[in-house]
Amino acid sequence: MIASAMLLASLVTSSSTVEGVCAPIDSPVPVRSITTDKEVDATSNAGSQSTIVDEENSFLLQSKVKDAVYDLLSGESTKVHLLNANHAISYVSYGLSDILFVYPGTTSGYLGQELSGWAKDSIRNSNQKLVKVLNMETRAGALQAVQGALAEDNNKNITVLASSQALLSMIPNVHALAIDHKPVVFHVAAHSVDQDLVATNNVDAVLAARNTGAILLSSSNAQEAHDIAVIAHLLSRAVSLPVIHFFNGVVGTKQIEKVNLATYKQLGLLHSSQSPSVVPYNEAYTIAKRLLSQMNYQPFEYTGDANAESVLISLSASTSAVDQAVTRASTYLGASVGLLAVRVFRPWSETDFIAALPKSVKRVIVLEEGAGLYAFNGPLYLDIAASIRFGSIERSQRPRLVSAQAADFSHLHATHIPSLLKQAEQETFINLAAEPFNVSTLDETLSLKEGGDAWGAIFWDIENEGSAPAAIHTAHILQSSSPEKSVVARVARDAYHVSGPVVRTHIHTGVSSAKNSYIGVHNVSVIKEYNVLANAKKNATVVLQGPWKHGDDIEGVLTNEFKFGLTELNARLYTIDVARISQEIGLNIQSTHVIWEAVFFSLSQGLNEEKIIEQLSKIYSEGEFTTNNVSYSLASLVSEISRLVKKEVTPIELLPPWTILELSDEVLPVAPVDRFVGDAEEDDDSEVSTVGDEEQLDGVESGKWHKAAWNLMFKEAYHTEDVIRPDLHESTYIVRVTENRRLTPLDYDRNVFHLEFDTTGSNLKYELGDALGVHGHNDYNDVQSFLEWYGLNGNDIVSIKNSESGKEEVRSVFQLFSQTLDIFGRPSKKFYESLSAFASDPKESEQLLFLVSPEGKEEFKKRVDNTTTYEDLLREFTSAKPSVNQLAQIIAPVKPRHYSIASSQKMYNNAVHLLIVAVDWKTEDGKSRYGQCTRYLSNLSIDDKVTVSIKPSVMRLPPLDTQPVIMAGLGTGMAPFRAFIQERYMAKAAGKKIGPVVLYFGSRNRSKEYLYGEELEAYHADGVLSHMGLAFSRDQKEKVYIQHKMKEDAKMLYEYLMKENGHFYLCGPTWPVPDVKDAVVHGLTQYGGIDTAQASALIEEWKEKESYILEVY
Repeated sequence: MIASAMLLASLVTSSSTVEGVCAPIDSPVPVRSITTDKEVDATSNAGSQSTIVDEENSFLLQSKVKDAVYDLLSGESTKVHLLNANHAISYVSYGLSDILFVYPGTTSGYLGQELSGWAKDSIRNSNQKLVKVLNMETRAGALQAVQGALAEDNNKNITVLASSQALLSMIPNVHALAIDHKPVVFHVAAHSVDQDLVATNNVDAVLAARNTGAILLSSSNAQEAHDIAVIAHLLSRAVSLPVIHFFNGVVGTKQIEKVNLATYKQLGLLHSSQSPSVVPYNEAYTIAKRLLSQMNYQPFEYTGDANAESVLISLSASTSAVDQAVTRASTYLGASVGLLAVRVFRPWSETDFIAALPKSVKRVIVLEEGAGLYAFNGPLYLDIAASIRFGSIERSQRPRLVSAQAADFSHLHATHIPSLLKQAEQETFINLAAEPFNVSTLDETLSLKEGGDAWGAIFWDIENEGSAPAAIHTAHILQSSSPEKSVVARVARDAYHVSGPVVRTHIHTGVSSAKNSYIGVHNVSVIKEYNVLANAKKNATVVLQGPWKHGDDIEGVLTNEFKFGLTELNARLYTIDVARISQEIGLNIQSTHVIWEAVFFSLSQGLNEEKIIEQLSKIYSEGEFTTNNVSYSLASLVSEISRLVKKEVTPIELLPPWTILELSDEVLPVAPVDRFVGDAEEDDDSEVSTVGDEEQLDGVESGKWHKAAWNLMFKEAYHTEDVIRPDLHESTYIVRVTENRRLTPLDYDRNVFHLEFDTTGSNLKYELGDALGVHGHNDYNDVQSFLEWYGLNGNDIVSIKNSESGKEEVRSVFQLFSQTLDIFGRPSKKFYESLSAFASDPKESEQLLFLVSPEGKEEFKKRVDNTTTYEDLLREFTSAKPSVNQLAQIIAPVKPRHYSIASSQKMYNNAVHLLIVAVDWKTEDGKSRYGQCTRYLSNLSIDDKVTVSIKPSVMRLPPLDTQPVIMAGLGTGMAPFRAFIQERYMAKAAGKKIGPVVLYFGSRNRSKEYLYGEELEAYHADGVLSHMGLAFSRDQKEKVYIQHKMKEDAKMLYEYLMKENGHFYLCGPTWPVPDVKDAVVHGLTQYGGIDTAQASALIEEWKEKESYILEVY
């Protein structure tokens, strides 16, 4: 049941008996929502900023969703809003309380989290009084502060907001409040969190308070939460007893939906119309029933077949999913079934319960939730059993009693109901967590009738990339545009996903289990971990983030299962490079959600640019946004975004081979594991937690992963901070891959590739000539293979004490071996010695020591030449089995590999480029070996995150733009020179006069290894690159190298170096250094009138002055 605003208005005008006539209210206005700062639940998002910031030449947008509370708490008319149950209850309880006691169940996303901010801003309640909000700790004897507040002033309206777990510690004092007839209202979010931090609805803990003398009411959705919250406050005042209003705490945090709110003026009138009185507990039920009926609710509410033979019974707090399943099964599958929702659990009315059952009932199936299966002794079951056994039902007509149990019922849909009814005919206990109820099946009623309003869209995000708010903003816009519809958004969020919190947001109208017509994948990496197409309908629109323009381009990025799924659905596939658009207009990464909103309304809703501007302008605050000397108003900014989206969104043809792919047997989950707790500001997989001196541990400790989770959740208690690679001394940054492109042909034996990283939001700055330190990972498959062989669980946690800081560095075992330890690297002699101490076989211990002795010198050298690794030694000497803690102490760490940066930050403000050649070779025994970091880099996918650092270099351009620059590069030695050329190009574009720029480049073949050839030719044609000497050694019979080309230009080199104070640079392998020097000496002696010795001395002088620079390897 949903109470209308008209019914609320009628209560406002009523007498103390809460009876009266309806009065009209204002019509709905555009939707708003309350949000919190941390937990990205159904209404909050990390990307919605409270201020507009011009930082690092980019700007942020301010979402009105963030500030919606001020709209909620002001104004005279009732308004329609998108809220979750938590916020609806917070709104009501703040308006009807003088003192609020908040008992957080988690560090964020808890009931009442925003109330301290309201009180701090001096927002007044419905009686125009200031409210005191107290955040409490849950401990034995909780509620003593509440009792103290009542003792000080018995007339204060006091409310407690808590989790069901917190309520357990309050039960003794709830007894005392009931005995003393104290009208305290409890709003309780029923949920529990297991050791893996997965949250489930847990009403069992609430029912522990059933014999305290308090009244227990429950609600099933956000609208009911608002209405029952109002009733709870009125009822407590009317009977002077504690009232406990409980609801599904998981859905209450994660789902937003349309709520019709009473204004504070209406709430104030309601409150004043209800006179306080003391009523015996057994009479309180009658008053509760009357208050409920005047808002269209009943203590027991029946839906379904009026002549049902089977009736499911559940507390209202557990019916949100079951209600829809029963209704559709009854309507479309012909099931003789109904659902009886228990709204008033205490006091229990046997008479009203029996009256609510249809006369035709033969079986009563009691649905009970709990952390474990407790057979037939659940509180709800016992009450129902007693009512049927001893109530006014003739013995011959008593229905058969069945218990059906699960941790929650969110997985049930209409197709499950016939199976449930069939089992109920034979069994007295049904496990709804077992087959066939836990098997993912399609709701077959959807093919019969979805309903005209059934529509859905799913958005997939990695939270820290700024795209996640798009889904919630979209829901608000849709609701505002169609207020007659009910838009629902449900968020599933795994805060402990390896590469950062992954978020799946499902927006729908009508049936929640209906297939979805729009799937937005804002980070393509999620398709490898989740079945993102599982809930897509035929001909669905699927949008991927990335630069691809054709099926051939994207084919290697997508999994076979995803490509096949697209063809099965005949999906309309699109790509769009949101990162490029945000960079072009100067939009901060945390505001990229606005681009995705424009994509959705363009592709899914078919809106033109004018309509898109109109819709998006509703949820962002006005302002002037300036970047790169361009200023935008909100309208012009949205217009530019809309234009770029229309221009850049690319339809991708599904390739015929995608219909005949080999598919894996692995079954991917369709949604993230919904971990209830966790800070929304977590970072990527390179982050570990640094725990302070609160716990003193020596060396290394391993354990289960949830220990680290507690450190994250209770950061202040554990002195925890999030640090990217705390084991490293240099500053590190997280960058995102935007391009990984091979430059050499596939049939060429050298894989030279170009990488581009997006540095937006990382604060990474580099100078021309700097090197990028890449902190590469070991190959994940190799790591997993080693862990399985060694008997290690990658999800276990290892704590390593930093010898310098004294802090504990917490990682998973998989993270330790993939990111930190050089397990596939070459060990030193010290490791051989250390490993010998762990060998239980004396012969193996002796052999290890022999290898590092003078006698074993030749054998050791052979192993070094054959690249024997740490892993090889562990597999060879199997009696040596150090623990993971000991391995962490004796294996050297992975060192960063440094690569010359191949870009100028003046040209690419928010990007850094690299030029890499993949290193691989075979050992004498035929084993394939790979360079650890180049292998890691070559396998990177678009949107992957990489940890990097900056290493300064002496490779700098001359101080004057007019000084000549002579560059000689072999192969990937071209990297810094590409940056040099870009820098000179930018100087020229700025109107500056530039000096000669000369490039000598050498490789094997022009057709296969002319790196950046097209770019170089373009710069040459433009005049930036004044001269090129290209040496492709194998394109002709005789070998031609760069020194030969330099000798041909001997006079020019002499002129530029001697007369115009030019600078010379060589980058590449060491072997051509003498020959290149000879070529320079040749020019100096030939045209400078000096001998060879003088020329060599002059070059040494130039080296001292850093005008003759070698960067060789």
